[in-house]
Amino acid sequence: MLKLLLAGTGIREGIMQLNELHERRQIFKQARAYADSKRKPLLVVGAPKFNFNHPPGDVTIDISPTMARWADVEIADVRDIPYPNNYFGAAFCSHVLEHLASIADASHALSEMERVADKVFTASPHKTSLLAIINPNHHLWIKPSGDGYIIEQRGEGKPREESYIIGMQVI
Repeated sequence: MLKLLLAGTGIREGIMQLNELHERRQIFKQARAYADSKRKPLLVVGAPKFNFNHPPGDVTIDISPTMARWADVEIADVRDIPYPNNYFGAAFCSHVLEHLASIADASHALSEMERVADKVFTASPHKTSLLAIINPNHHLWIKPSGDGYIIEQRGEGKPREESYIIGMQVI
């Protein structure tokens, strides 16, 4: 019975991961099309870990020097993007914000992307993803909502704090 339960969980999680991958690719396509429509470069925040996740941007930044495996990556922090205001047509941030330590960090990162790009596109793990739940490097839950984001601090005895950031263009 336990094997059957685990197999069912594995199948469900596999489907969830495929759905998230499809969603990530669709959001990337929207960001690429938007940047192209503005005739400005696309910023990708967070180097794609694997080639099949999504392509790099015209400019790709990551805080980790080891992420430069698949793309030309500039080492930069999403909370301090070294580009002028409105330089990019779009910023695409995939599976990055949940790694930041606090709601304030995520809020600052979103504001910084909004500063350098005409429109911000994000993708984050779903709260129902087992892999996201057990990842010790995920400190936040990020969910688009209306014209902003709901950001929730994750566990380990920390108070559950929520924040709604207004004014972002959510896709």
